[in-house]
Amino acid sequence: MKHLVTAGLFSAMIAAGSMMPINAFADETMDNATVQNRQMLMDGIGGAMGTLGCYLKGDCNLPDPVLRNLANGIAFAADAAPAAFEPKTMDATVKTTATDKVWSDWDDFAGRFPELKEAALAMAAAAGDKSAMGAAMGNLGKSCKGCHETYRSK
Repeated sequence: MKHLVTAGLFSAMIAAGSMMPINAFADETMDNATVQNRQMLMDGIGGAMGTLGCYLKGDCNLPDPVLRNLANGIAFAADAAPAAFEPKTMDATVKTTATDKVWSDWDDFAGRFPELKEAALAMAAAAGDKSAMGAAMGNLGKSCKGCHETYRSK
């Protein structure tokens, strides 16, 4: 009986040890997917900003509804961003420009997204009026830049 218990405990230890790499791999996979989700969210904001900038420079002509949708898309992403960034992703192997300060100074980081949303909604409201859009774009750009300077590595 003693040998049976010892063998059982030994088998359980081996089984637990063999599961560790699987769990670590699962954590890495989940963290990588989380980072990639964040990157797509931020890329969407960047793409919308670039397209709005194209319009404001006169390099492309876009109808007012498209301009509004681009700005509203930024506002939507600003709402989604805190939840997307909340999970710490220490096991991720995907290259990212987000610094650890995102999580060590979480309240400031997460608190910046309402400002981004407000600036994006102001841009949406100004759609079609290039002068008003220019001023709104300045505020929108400041919001992005402030966060990037603090929470994004170069």
